[in-house]
Amino acid sequence: MTVRHKNYDLLCRNGNWHINKRLPDGSGHLRRSLGTSDVIEARIKRDEFLKKWDEVAAQADKHKSVVYMRKQYLSTFDEEQRSLLEDDIIEESEAIATKLGVWELIKGPTPSSHLNEKEKKPIRFWETATGRLTPFMELAPSWLQSLDNKKTRSDYKRAIMLLSKNFVATEEVTWDKARAYLRYIQEEEDVSGATVRKWVSGYVSFWNFYDKDTAVWKHHKISKAKTIDKRPWSAEETAKLYSELVRRDHWLQHPVWIAAHTGARMGAICGLSYNPEQQTVTMPALKTETRDRVIPAHPAIVRSLEYWVAHPKTKSSVSGRFGEFKKALGYGKETDFHSIRRTFCTELENLGCPEAVTADIVGHKK
Repeated sequence: MTVRHKNYDLLCRNGNWHINKRLPDGSGHLRRSLGTSDVIEARIKRDEFLKKWDEVAAQADKHKSVVYMRKQYLSTFDEEQRSLLEDDIIEESEAIATKLGVWELIKGPTPSSHLNEKEKKPIRFWETATGRLTPFMELAPSWLQSLDNKKTRSDYKRAIMLLSKNFVATEEVTWDKARAYLRYIQEEEDVSGATVRKWVSGYVSFWNFYDKDTAVWKHHKISKAKTIDKRPWSAEETAKLYSELVRRDHWLQHPVWIAAHTGARMGAICGLSYNPEQQTVTMPALKTETRDRVIPAHPAIVRSLEYWVAHPKTKSSVSGRFGEFKKALGYGKETDFHSIRRTFCTELENLGCPEAVTADIVGHKK
């Protein structure tokens, strides 16, 4: 029997331990900082992470199960085989009902329209597996996994999440409802025209993936958004943002303060690693960068770096919380998180810093 090394799925990088797990589809590795230079603590955090990983994987398998049964059922033209497959689907839905304790309820005279979401799950499973219903939240994971581009997956995931707030399944969406929905998200949800057009491509892709009529998403007029010139925050505004976040004791203070002293993009901050011995920060390569860059850690952000590697957040979390925060303070679309990067570059220029040095720090192409 093969015995795994005690540091399996661990990687030491610049003195800091990371989880380094191979993805099951062979597409690469999932790498995330564990926020510690101590190998014992790293092993404990790794075990906690892998336990959560297994729980998520088990949930994903459930989604694959209904998708697989649906695919088998819809792809056969043999009536006898289809009847057998439907028996399997009914049996599985009844097992779900039993597990949830609602078997007698769904088998009784109560109309399905009177059931709550929990009580409808067995019925939804049957409707989904037999192709009678194409619910977004049940089937989106398999569709998203079929997309190669990580950025596209992230954008389309957000598109499906917003769509699912207005509809449950593709069967609900008509051309008129789709038109009203597209107008709503552009006006009420403050989504730009360019983003709406990209999302429509995602919706068409989802409909195609499950062999639904894509005509509901065709020939909609999407107004162009007004171009807004972005500006940097002033030094005073940046200090105000940070002070207010500190006063609220909000975790957002740390990425804001790191950005103010490094000019790093949001994605780089979410993926950085910190070496306390050498007092350096490693920023992952983004955009046109060909390799990671290492920059000095300003003494003012040491506390924020220590907190951040121990409690990292996703790019979407930082973006969402910062947008809500600056909007609550009365700032509009002319400023965003990326404006802090503009501020940093402007301040260095005002100080007479050589352009090549600024480029090395922020990752601009020379």
